[in-house]
Amino acid sequence: MTTSTRGAVKTPAVLVLEDGRIFRGRAYGAVGATFGEAVFSTGMTGYQETLTDPSYHRQVVVMTAPHVGNTGVNDEDMESKKIWVSGYVVRDPARVPSNWRSRRTLDDELAAQGVVGISGIDTRALTRHLRERGAMRVGIFSGDTIQDDAALLARVQEAPEMTGADLSAEVATKEAYVVPAIGERKFTVAAVDLGIKGM
Repeated sequence: MTTSTRGAVKTPAVLVLEDGRIFRGRAYGAVGATFGEAVFSTGMTGYQETLTDPSYHRQVVVMTAPHVGNTGVNDEDMESKKIWVSGYVVRDPARVPSNWRSRRTLDDELAAQGVVGISGIDTRALTRHLRERGAMRVGIFSGDTIQDDAALLARVQEAPEMTGADLSAEVATKEAYVVPAIGERKFTVAAVDLGIKGM
């Protein structure tokens, strides 16, 4: 994945599926190129939890809900300490978040963590395509990474497949940590964190 600073709303972006289907839109989050397995999420809420869920590592998440980012990003609803998705696809991102817990916009958070996204495409058509054809490799390209369609498709088809990938080694914690008890401590439990969700 290659990324640069946050893209202006009008920066062109292209989403290319490994079977040759192409969607054109605008950059959302970081500008650059990213690859992963295309999957979709039908949740109307909870996008922050989805983004920070380690089980979405190396996946490009397509949101079927038309409006995303309405409540911004806060510091309490994280499933882990970072965003794990490889890319993010939305139809109509919120221009201004409206929630008393919001600390920053979703666009800014994606850019700050180097997550390349695309907005302004028909996410329901893309979801139907994935539902009928199955999960597949995908690339999102924006800014200077956009080339002719054939070159972009070749890059997607050269990206590694998910089959056989050892992702638990990539999402596992590198060091031990302690989660303090809420209320009276009754037991001591040890767990191997290979991508535990925080909530």
